[in-house]
Order: sequence, then C-alpha cells, then structure tokens
Amino acid sequence: MMRVQRLQLGELPDVSRQFPADPTLERTVAEIIADVARRGDGALIESAQRFDTPSLGGLAVDDDELRQPVNDALEAALALAAQRIRAFHDAQRAQLLGGGDAWNMPGSGIGQRLLPVKRAGIYVPGGRATYPSSVLMNAIPALSAGVGEIVLTSPAAPEGRIAPILAAALRHVPGVRAFKVGGAAAIAAMALGTKSVPQCDVIAGPGNRYVNEAKRQLWGRVGLDGYAGPSEMALYLAPDSSVGWAAQDVLTQIEHAPDNAAYVVTSCDSTLLAFLSALDRALAVAPRRAVMTAALRDRSIAYLVKDRHHAVDCLNAIAPEHLTVTGEHAERIAAKVSQAGCVLIGDYSAESLGDYLAGPSHTLPTNGAARWQSPVNVMTFLRFQSRLHVESAELAPLADAIITLAEAEGLPTHAEAIRARFR
Repeated sequence: MMRVQRLQLGELPDVSRQFPADPTLERTVAEIIADVARRGDGALIESAQRFDTPSLGGLAVDDDELRQPVNDALEAALALAAQRIRAFHDAQRAQLLGGGDAWNMPGSGIGQRLLPVKRAGIYVPGGRATYPSSVLMNAIPALSAGVGEIVLTSPAAPEGRIAPILAAALRHVPGVRAFKVGGAAAIAAMALGTKSVPQCDVIAGPGNRYVNEAKRQLWGRVGLDGYAGPSEMALYLAPDSSVGWAAQDVLTQIEHAPDNAAYVVTSCDSTLLAFLSALDRALAVAPRRAVMTAALRDRSIAYLVKDRHHAVDCLNAIAPEHLTVTGEHAERIAAKVSQAGCVLIGDYSAESLGDYLAGPSHTLPTNGAARWQSPVNVMTFLRFQSRLHVESAELAPLADAIITLAEAEGLPTHAEAIRARFR
C-alpha cells in the first residue's frame, strides 16, 4: 500500500526522480545508433525482426495495411478524439499567430516569424500494448502547426503488419508516412535518416527506456519533445473530495507499468483514510492489479500537510505530469499550481478524459520537468525566426552604442562595420 508521510509546516516533499546511470543501456543504444548510421535500412529491418516482427519483409506501412477495419464503435471514438484534438490545437495556433505568422516592433522592421519545421517525426510505442491515442495526440498537433511532412514509426505485430487499431488511427492523420520499426533504432532513423525513413527536424512521442536513451544521445542532432520518465500523477484531496472517484483517477495513471508513481497531498487525516480504503477496494477488482500494487508500494506516497497553502507549495515542489484537484476550493487551488503538465479540476474532469478526448495532447512533461517543459503542442513543431529590416534613420541613433559595445568586447571589426555605413 501507499506510504504516508506527515510534513511539518514549510517542509516540502523530497521527490527524487533521479534514475541511476545504466552503462549497459547507454552502450547498447550507442551501438544501435551507430549501426543505423552505418547500415541504414538494413539495421532497421534487422532490429525490427529481432525485437518485434520476425517475419518483417519491409519497413513502409502500405495502403492495404491502412485499410484494416475496426468495429464501428472504435472507429467513431477515434473520429471524435481526432476531431477534438484537432480543434484544440487549431485554436491554439490561431491564438499564437493572431492576425498572421509575423510581427514587428511598432514602427520598426525588426520582428519575428513563426514557422513550422519542415518534417516532424512521431514515435508510437508498441510491444505489450497498442496506443492509437498516441498517434492522434502527437501527430495532430504537428498537422495543426502546419508541418509539411510527418513521419511515424511504431513496432509491427509479430506477423508483420501494424495493428488494425493503429491503422484506424492513422486514417485520421492524412499524409503521414508510417514505418514498422520501434525502439532506439526508430529514433535513430528519424534523427539521422535512412534510404526509406526521411530525416526529421523534431521527434515527439513517448517510449521505453531505450527510446528515451536514444533521444538523450541524439539531442542536438534533432529537436525533441523532451526526455520522458515513467508516468506519474498528483492528487489534491480536500475534505469534501469524492474519494472513490479520486481513487479511480490515481489507478488510471499507474496502470501502465510498475515504475509509475502517484503522489497524494491532503491536510485532512480522515479524508486520507477514506481515500486509502477506496483505493484498496478499487485495486482489489482491477485487472492490472499486480502492476498497480507494485507502483503504489514502491513509487507512490501520500503527504499529510498543514493546510491548503502548504498543499499548494508541495504540489509545486512535486511538479507532476498530471494533477487532479477536487473539492470546494478546487479552482482556487489549481490557479496557484504553476508547475504541472496538465491540471484536471473538479470531480468530472477525469484523468481518462485528458488521456483520450479532452483535446490537449496527453504527452506531458515527467520527472519534475513541468518546471520548464510544456506538453506536446503546436509549439513543439514551430520555431521563431528573427528578422531585421532597418534603414539608415533607424540604425543611426544606435550606432554609437553598438560601436562602444563592440570595442568593449574586443571586436573592432564589428565596430568598423557600423562606422563604414556613416562615413
């Protein structure tokens, strides 16, 4: 069961998410990257055959695979999810761009343009489970950003085809080129390029520790959405929170793997006891009980704090991937938590809604990275380009200051470039 720690007023949680270095993992991934750089498609096919698809004949997902049917209910659910995700990110892009994709300082030719990357890479995990939601949640923001080319990689099933449910999701992301390879080899392919897989400018999407180690090693060769750790969530429990629903929300976010983590923050002993009882009842009938039990026992903790203000400080210190806030003062408390990837407010803002249908991408910063990192969104696939177009009248009053700064830095040619224009 989840550990409980009582914090003194002013004391903050010591949430250490540092994972020890793994030289074997680092060496293995470095070898995979080097092999892809050296042998290209041959290395990708060999990796896919070794780890996922012994019968793999080719890398590209063909049109016949994309036509694999799914039942009507699933097709409708995917269509609704795609529509809501696209609407959200289209609205975000419109908010960012306002009246256009460029702006200047008032009365000046100095400004910026906001431009999409040329080609985005999307990674979708496979193996033990298939995640059509990850197709939609990562590729659709790139579409909304205006990215011209989107490349997607995901492991195929053992018989050599992608899962029908992934094919169905891909039908809602027009123009994506999909390839059947996973793990570190897939990240290397999108970062470096091969004969079949085009080199990408940015890669987004969650993955296992091999995927994340490949991202770490290739950072600087390609843009990245972030370095993802295990899934995590925090829960603020008020005295009037619905503990049964809160327990279900916690379990949804530790369902993926035993290294997932849940953090519960409350100032009410009796509410915490009621919540822990509800958690026990929900866990007893959960299909993935063994996975969630391990996550609760080994990685999760409940903090008893002094009051709401102390709770806010603790939540900001945790900087969780997901945060659920319920109770009478939920909106007020949520407004004060600036360090969380996604905040779900109120009893009906279920964690599962955020994972599938709300609209914002479910690919969120983990490991405390919510202190500086954003969820995947249109800005993941956009970048600013600064522009300067000035005439003599705008440069002249700035010339002496430029010359002074250039000479102070010991760069006389910088100064001369200004003087030459006004002789």
